[in-house]
Amino acid sequence: MLKIKSFINLFLVVILITLVGCNNNENVDKNVDMTEIDGETMDIAWIGKTLNNPWWVSVADFAEQEAENLGVNLTISLPEEEVDLGKQVAMVESAIEKQTDAIVISATSSDGIIPAIEKARNEGIKIVNFDTRISDPSMYDAFVGADDVEGAYKAGKYIAEQLNGEGKVGLITGLLAQSTGIDRKEGFMKAMEEYPGIEVVAEASGDWRSDLAADATTNMLTAHSDIDAIFASNDQMAVGMASAAEAEQRAEDLILVGYDGIIDAVDLVLEDDLDAFVALPNIDEGVMGVRLAAALVANPDFEFNREVIYPTSLVTKENIEGLTDQTIYEYIAERFPLFGITDKGY
Repeated sequence: MLKIKSFINLFLVVILITLVGCNNNENVDKNVDMTEIDGETMDIAWIGKTLNNPWWVSVADFAEQEAENLGVNLTISLPEEEVDLGKQVAMVESAIEKQTDAIVISATSSDGIIPAIEKARNEGIKIVNFDTRISDPSMYDAFVGADDVEGAYKAGKYIAEQLNGEGKVGLITGLLAQSTGIDRKEGFMKAMEEYPGIEVVAEASGDWRSDLAADATTNMLTAHSDIDAIFASNDQMAVGMASAAEAEQRAEDLILVGYDGIIDAVDLVLEDDLDAFVALPNIDEGVMGVRLAAALVANPDFEFNREVIYPTSLVTKENIEGLTDQTIYEYIAERFPLFGITDKGY
């Protein structure tokens, strides 16, 4: 795997050289405009997982901004529900019918999306997989994402250290038909195994949904009145978890941790209703997916054999030496510079 450090700067220079900038069109020879294929503007279909999660909306926003910078046509599609494999398949088939040049996709089902993607590849469409993996690597030309095992491990270690290595914890998983659900559970459990004094007493699926996570939290607190901490595998579920803990008058004595870094989680941390969250690289994934797709289409000889894996960041209200990657205020400055001014914060 490729950790994005100094390499990314070099690679982006190569991409920007390859893809002729469209902001200076009057000075550019149209014959070398790599964003045009046979005189037509490059078309890229961007397919995410759900409209009902602000993280996905933000990634789509940054992908759209990058497409504008590059001068390519980007069609954004997001199913309403993250579990809607049928809708995502239909989106892929629509992209095939439109003879799009590339598809940038995050898999609703790591296995279930394969037949549709295979059909697209057979039509010569370039495939960039991002965030949630297609289980068969031969189905895509490039992958962009984060190390979810590492991220969830950070969440688990934070909880364990806050409990001084002793206590009872609960886990709310996401969809285990998706690589993100599997990897986040794996990372969290990996951290728990390092602390013999900590017991995972409850596990439930929230399917990435706030309402289901709230129910799961209530059930955990009812069945285990002595539970000390709960990890929710995404921030939509963390919102439900925090709400349920507050309703059960347990919010103050529980350690609650989420995952993603949505603006609602920022609010919860600032209000002391959430102790921490792991932040996913929404800007990086949005931008790099489009850049890779454009490069693959513009240059038939372009190959990208290594995966682009971005690090995750553990965010807390105040810095905790050895655990915190960013304070909430550092995170706001990076991701939500217009926090409190606009609804989205950027």
